[in-house]
Amino acid sequence: MSWRAELLALSARFAGQWALAEPAVPVRWPNDPTPPPDAAPWLRFAVVPVDARAVGLAVDGQRLYRHAGLVTLDVFAPPGQGRARLLELADRAAAILRGWSAPGLRCAAPRLALGEDDQGWSRATVTVPFARDSLF
Repeated sequence: MSWRAELLALSARFAGQWALAEPAVPVRWPNDPTPPPDAAPWLRFAVVPVDARAVGLAVDGQRLYRHAGLVTLDVFAPPGQGRARLLELADRAAAILRGWSAPGLRCAAPRLALGEDDQGWSRATVTVPFARDSLF
């Protein structure tokens, strides 16, 4: 699996499930020039490669490499919606990738970090560690 394939797999999983869970809350994807909503909650999705290392040899002499990364989901709630709505959205986002797997790709337990409010907007960042294995 390539970096591109990992991005596509993780994005497809999140997009499909988020559309069912919170269809009214938009997601900003990497390189999306669309401005965020002015007065409604929204999310920002990113995949961040972190590390890679050789972990073994395959039968045909190829090396098995394990690539680690993070999916980061920045959740924003506008003034007046409070932390409860922010945490509700963060919980739903985390549940989509928690323990999810596809061939050669595994997601682990999500973590939550609460950000400082900015001009009344609340922010939380959900990070989901993942690993993928590739033969080269």
